[in-house]
Amino acid sequence: MKKILLSAGMLLLSFTAAFSQSADEVIGKYIDAIGGKANWISLNSLRVEGEIEVQGVTIPFTMNALNNKGARMDAEFQGMKMIEILTPTAGWAMNGFQGQSSLQPMSEEDLKTKADDLELVDQLIDYATKGHSVELLGKDEVDGNEYFKLKLTTKKGNEKVHFIDTKTFLIYKTETTVKVNGQEVKQEVKLLDYQTLENGIKMAFKQEVGPMMMVTKKITINPAIDESMFKGN
Repeated sequence: MKKILLSAGMLLLSFTAAFSQSADEVIGKYIDAIGGKANWISLNSLRVEGEIEVQGVTIPFTMNALNNKGARMDAEFQGMKMIEILTPTAGWAMNGFQGQSSLQPMSEEDLKTKADDLELVDQLIDYATKGHSVELLGKDEVDGNEYFKLKLTTKKGNEKVHFIDTKTFLIYKTETTVKVNGQEVKQEVKLLDYQTLENGIKMAFKQEVGPMMMVTKKITINPAIDESMFKGN
């Protein structure tokens, strides 16, 4: 009986290891597809300039970020400003479209959800070393194409499911669950128009979130950024 249980246990461990290895194989091909680990780990800062397109309105934005230190997005339309500042310990936001004229502290829930955005180096690179975990959920068909479904749980406990193209090994969309007004809402972000940057890494220049499209016009790799821009109130 003990031998049977031991054999069953070994079989289960073997199956689990094989499944885990498959996840790592998918991740390895994904990392190669986006430019390779060596190019990504050289990323210390980032500046993104683009436009937010929603309901026929185009809103210019600029995002500045220092890896794991701070991120700030500024947008303005017809004199109304939208600012979001994030650091490892605090965050602030101002939405002029909702009548706000000064920065307001983020809630602990918002800060927890957005904290992972401070990580400029792709989260799947050295994910275990960073304290993240992954699980391969199998395959799924979306919009006529086949994708690997890869669940990522970050060190902070945030979960997201990446749909990785079985041919290009690029992420087509990411599903997350976020809280809006205290209620959990499923959010889907489609990553489109991948382009290769000057340092060899590849990024999506379009992100579709429901009726909103964020269109990147220019990305600057490792610009000089003053940390004082990440100070809130």
